Parts: sequence; C-alpha cells; structure tokens
Amino acid sequence: MAVSEITSPVVAATLGKHRAAVATSLPPARAQSFLKLVTIELRKSVNTRSGRFLILGILALAVAALTWQLTHLTDGKQAFDGYLSAASTGVLLLLPVIGVMAMTSEWTQRTALTTFTLSPRRIRVQLAKFTSAIALSAVVLTVTALLALAATALGGAISGDGSTYAGLGGALAGAYLTTALNVVMGAAFGAVIAQTAVAILVFFVAPTAWALAGPALFKDNANWLDVFGAFGRIAERDLHGMLPETLTAIAVWVVLPTIVGLWASSRREVK
Repeated sequence: MAVSEITSPVVAATLGKHRAAVATSLPPARAQSFLKLVTIELRKSVNTRSGRFLILGILALAVAALTWQLTHLTDGKQAFDGYLSAASTGVLLLLPVIGVMAMTSEWTQRTALTTFTLSPRRIRVQLAKFTSAIALSAVVLTVTALLALAATALGGAISGDGSTYAGLGGALAGAYLTTALNVVMGAAFGAVIAQTAVAILVFFVAPTAWALAGPALFKDNANWLDVFGAFGRIAERDLHGMLPETLTAIAVWVVLPTIVGLWASSRREVK
C-alpha cells in the first residue's frame, strides 16, 4: 500500500480538526447595527461633491432670502415667523433632493453590488437611507432656523421697533414636520425610480401638475390629492377642518410611494 494512501486519511482528519478548532475560536459574525448603517449613509451623502454643493446651495438660498428680508423691513416688530418662512422657502424646495440622491446613489454610481454584499438585508439599508436623509435635512433646517433667529434680532435692532418670537415653538414644529414629510416623499420617489435625474423631474412635475390641473378638473375634490396644500396646512398648524383630505394626500404622495419604493428596491437586479 502506498504511503500516500495511508497518510491521506490522517492528514484529512487533522485538517478537519484544525478547521473546526479555528471556526469555534472565531467570534460569531454580527450584523451591522442600524445606527452604523445610518452613519454610513450620512457620510455617503456629505462626502460627495454633489452632496456638499447641494447643502451649501440650500444654505446660500436661505442667506439670500434673509438678506432680502433685512433690506425690506416692515413697520412694527420683526416677527421670527416671517423670517423663518422666508429662509425656509428655498430650503423646503431643495431639501427633498437630498432624499432622492440618498436612494438613487447606489444605482447611479454602481455601488449597489458592494453595498448589498456587505449588507444583504436591503430593507434595513433602505430604511437607513430614509433615516439619514431625514437627519441631514433636520440639521440643515436647524442651521436655517438659527440664521432666521439671528436675522430677526438684527432686523429688530435695525428697525428700532424690536423683535418678537411669538409662536416660535409651533413654527419650528411645523417646519420640521413638513420638511421630514417632504424629504421622505423625495426619497420614496428615488426608491421607486432609481435614476436621479428622472426621479427629481417626476418629484417636482407630478404634484405640481396635479396642483395646477386638479382644481380645474375636479374643483374642491382636488384637495384630496393636493400634497402641497396638505404640507401648507401642516406647516401652519391649522388643518382648516380638512383632516381627511390632508391624510389622504399624505398617504397617496408619501406613504404609498415609500411602500412601493421599498418593495422595488428589495427586488431590483444588482449589476
């Protein structure tokens, strides 16, 4: 009998025992925590040139709006609500693009294979993207609110009539809630379409087209799908007796695309 025939089973048994010992000595593999995923998505949003330019552009619009407000002072005390409204107009318009870019980046930058290999549970990754987009938009809105506070005080000093911060808490609550819903809506469109340019186009055109054509075609019934009107009522903290219409518009334009987007992302082919 050949030596190799005698030693092969012995070697195989030894190697098998060695592999088993190594396997048992290694710590168990742990999935990435959700907080870790959110942190990664936040870094991906701000570590790109387009992401940084977008955030800087949003803040530049806020500064420009506040500057215009300070050069066109009204009589009487300068109200924080007015300054916040002026500063957040451009912010609310462009912040949803952060959500769109967060959801489409994996597919447009061809990093989906790497991301979903390291984190194969796609729904968790997508939810982390939603969360990071909301968190980043909240930070940007906070900076905008601080700028509005400073501009209110400066405006009161320049006019000589002083400043008023009545309703500050309600104004901020309405702004944060509206911003979060708007960003989730943008992220949902990005998750459904997965192409940045197309998703941004559809996000801006579709609800705007309904806001313009809906009243002409359906009169007051158009309010049931008017998401801009719903956002406005939420921002004003006054639903004007239109709670069902507001909830329906939010469900159609925010909740439904989110569900469809998560479903589509979990089944989209990774190349």
